[in-house]
Amino acid sequence: MQIVVTGKNIHLSQALKEYAEKKLSAIKKYFDHIIEVDVTLSVDEVKDQTRSKVCEVTVWANGIVMRGKKASEDLYASIDMVADKIERQVKKYKDKQRDLPRRQPNKEERLATHTVLSIKTKGGKTKETAAAATPAPDQAPRIVRSGTFPMKPMFADEAAQQLELLKQGFFVFSNAETNQINVIYKRSDGNFGLIEPEF
Repeated sequence: MQIVVTGKNIHLSQALKEYAEKKLSAIKKYFDHIIEVDVTLSVDEVKDQTRSKVCEVTVWANGIVMRGKKASEDLYASIDMVADKIERQVKKYKDKQRDLPRRQPNKEERLATHTVLSIKTKGGKTKETAAAATPAPDQAPRIVRSGTFPMKPMFADEAAQQLELLKQGFFVFSNAETNQINVIYKRSDGNFGLIEPEF
């Protein structure tokens, strides 16, 4: 397992780097498939100084991504808090893996736990619904953040687990059953929705 510690808007001392490496190397004992742990330590210019020292961690574990971010008035405290958070995520994931049945669910079982939607495309363009409104030119949204995800093939139930771990609104993955890119999301009723392309 490789741990990469970087500093942003700060001078990264050797003591701080070693402390972060030591705290996050502890997760190795819970899960031995971790490839890399990226740690970013930064100081944000915010009014509330008790939240200015930030530690952000991304764990890459054989196709699974776990993230944690904590802020406090001290970088050492932020490292402690995010290390605890990541440790809980790793334990939770390992427990779920242990409890998973060894067989994959059939199509009827998948449909019972997932809502399947289709994206209809014509001429390579996604068809928009009538509810989609075009923002005014002066209020046009812009891309403020982008990210990358490993496209390791996985089944829909594994993608649902990944979504729970990341605590995001959706998760894009390569479906191992169909070899197509799918999107899974959490519905307001607590179930999952699965978006599959239709050609």
